[in-house]
Amino acid sequence: MKNFLKKIAIFSLCILLPLVSAEIYVRHLPNPYKDKHQWMLQHSRSVKTLVLGSSHTFYGIDASLFPDTAFNLANSAQPYRYDYYLLKHYPTDRLQNVILPYSYFSLYYDFESNPHERWNGIRYRLYMDCDLHSKLSYYGFECSSINALVKQLQSLWKPNPLSWDSLGRGTDFSYAHRAQDWDDGELGVNLHTYADTSAVALNTALLDSILDYCKSRQINVLLITTPLSPNFRKYQDSVQTRRNAIVLHDMLQKHKEVKYLDFSADTLFCDSDFHDSHHLSEYGAAKLSRMLRKFLY
Repeated sequence: MKNFLKKIAIFSLCILLPLVSAEIYVRHLPNPYKDKHQWMLQHSRSVKTLVLGSSHTFYGIDASLFPDTAFNLANSAQPYRYDYYLLKHYPTDRLQNVILPYSYFSLYYDFESNPHERWNGIRYRLYMDCDLHSKLSYYGFECSSINALVKQLQSLWKPNPLSWDSLGRGTDFSYAHRAQDWDDGELGVNLHTYADTSAVALNTALLDSILDYCKSRQINVLLITTPLSPNFRKYQDSVQTRRNAIVLHDMLQKHKEVKYLDFSADTLFCDSDFHDSHHLSEYGAAKLSRMLRKFLY
């Protein structure tokens, strides 16, 4: 019996030690969630313009081009659930403007509702002190998602391509490094078209809550649809775009104080302004940021 227990203990250690080592290593890797949290802890009270949202604003808005203190708190795949949380999470005494995307997929995407994508929430729990979930829950450990853990462990032999600047904008989606098939609009649309509409009611309610919160604090909201390549627009699903338009119309009727700006088909954005069919390059981000500045200041 003692030999059996000894073998069990050795076997357990052989499993646990690599997992613990991997957990410690990955937690010490640089990531935008960690950096953004630290920046907000130090500077949130001075922020006048805050950028929220998904990869469309993470890559598409350069906070350094705004005249007052601004910060890009968007993250790839960040849904309205976490936009709302982060908006209230930090003290923002001087906040005057919030920029929020209304994208083709905004009403349909909520990673916590998808068992295969909920690992995204781990980054908020671990690195942004997000208390929507317990520290001892699934969201409290990198090793809760082995696939995501393994992907990050790849940094041991190849550098992580993700990069960001000091004010939070993603910088790895550049014009110089885009793929030859960058304008594959059909692929881009297919990845963001949803047959499952179960998250629409949730995201509509969350968007409404964000706008209500901003109104209660007299914070201006710029709701934007970022530029899309003609090829992306060509393949958009008519049912999804029609539903988006209906929800947007109702939201703007209720929140007449909100400005909505649709850049999706803006002809001022040219080939070099895109990294792919629905994300801006550094040139497009600079152009969009300067255009937004005119509506804020």
